[in-house]
Amino acid sequence: MKKNFIVLIGAIFIFAIVLGACTRSASGGPSTVANGNDALPNPVSTQSQLMKDIIAGTQTAMAVPVDATPAEGEEAPTGDDDDSAATAATAAPKQVEPTPIPLPTSTAGPPPVVELKYNNRTCAPAIYICEVSHVKDQTVVIQGTYPWLQNNMDLTFKMGHPDSYDFENYTVVGTGKYKPEGAEGYGFRVTLNIPDAMRGLDRIQVRLETNVSGYVGMWWFENN
Repeated sequence: MKKNFIVLIGAIFIFAIVLGACTRSASGGPSTVANGNDALPNPVSTQSQLMKDIIAGTQTAMAVPVDATPAEGEEAPTGDDDDSAATAATAAPKQVEPTPIPLPTSTAGPPPVVELKYNNRTCAPAIYICEVSHVKDQTVVIQGTYPWLQNNMDLTFKMGHPDSYDFENYTVVGTGKYKPEGAEGYGFRVTLNIPDAMRGLDRIQVRLETNVSGYVGMWWFENN
């Protein structure tokens, strides 16, 4: 009986060895360790619902665009102060246009009364008036000659283009009265403003008309 029991135990032991050899891998090598980067076939979340809510709120806040408009009382960012200072230092100076000097013009309404400066000078023979000097597009100085002038004559100075004989439409640039004083009252000089419409003309004619029939003098000058 004891011998039979020993035989039975030995048979069970041999059967267990044979069964283990059949289920073992044929390669006989150690099992390969799984790579940590390999994804699990069925991932299972181990996070609590509270942690999920916190993460979702954080991701929503990160996705909201930042408002670039500064709040009231705050100053908008201006960038690097050093770069701004360098740009201001190297910026080209602004060109300032010079203020044009206003040119004289005929006044609205009645023609201006001009000042006659009396002298004992004359123009060439048989010339009643002549030019002394002028400033282009601004003024001209005219000399009047004695003895054709008479005391208390009313004088009217006009300007127009030399090629035009429409003297009625010449521009009246001044009026005056010939009233010399003393022995030096042979003639006069007067400064006349060139009207706006005649600035830029190559030549301008000055016409002196009086209240005495036939007493008229003319002179044209180069406006340059």
